[in-house]
Amino acid sequence: MGDVGIIRDGAIAVRSGVIVDVGTTQEVLSREPSGDASGAPRAAHVIDASGRTVLPGFVDAHTHLVFAGERYREHAMRLGGAKYLDILAAGGGILSTLASTRSASLSELVEGAMKRLDTMLLHGATTVEAKSGYGLDVDTELGQLEAARRASEAHPIDVVSTFMGAHAVPPEFAGDPDGYLDVMISHALPAVREQGIAEFCDVFCEEGVFSVEQSRRVLLAGMEHGLRPKIHADEIFP
Repeated sequence: MGDVGIIRDGAIAVRSGVIVDVGTTQEVLSREPSGDASGAPRAAHVIDASGRTVLPGFVDAHTHLVFAGERYREHAMRLGGAKYLDILAAGGGILSTLASTRSASLSELVEGAMKRLDTMLLHGATTVEAKSGYGLDVDTELGQLEAARRASEAHPIDVVSTFMGAHAVPPEFAGDPDGYLDVMISHALPAVREQGIAEFCDVFCEEGVFSVEQSRRVLLAGMEHGLRPKIHADEIFP
């Protein structure tokens, strides 16, 4: 990036959604296959982007696309110096969003996800990873992933889903993280595999959330169900 050049009168050739050539307009056209006997280059669609910037689509590799509610007040708390885990321990953070998400209908979750995808597309994202993790019970976790699937089918952005039932310990399992993981591993993961609604499995490995051993257990179980592992780690305490 220390020696970025500028191509005057530049052109980009894209085929099947992939950038296949870059250079001056003359160079790119000369390398394009001819479309007819005249030797003229073939192009199904030509865009005049003079004075504009052309970039590959952005990949947003970490989002919680599907949820309900808002956490504006917590943003002010964070700006005031409140610690993330203190907010979580007091029932805020993930647990605050949990209640709103559990009470939302599937159609409401899809509608919210579609609006967020519209905004992401306007900012240049064309592929988005979408985690669950704001339901923290079997039905809502599956509902989040189903909402992500439906939104992906209806939107030009590609959505890649991650099961993150191990995002936090819900209030009904307070003090019993292993009991909660038993439910996620025994009931949620098999359903995720059966419904084909996620490609990855994620866990929040952090002091006050899930231990290294608990995180290993979740990820190994996910792998047994065909989900590739991801991990939230070293976020609060390195």
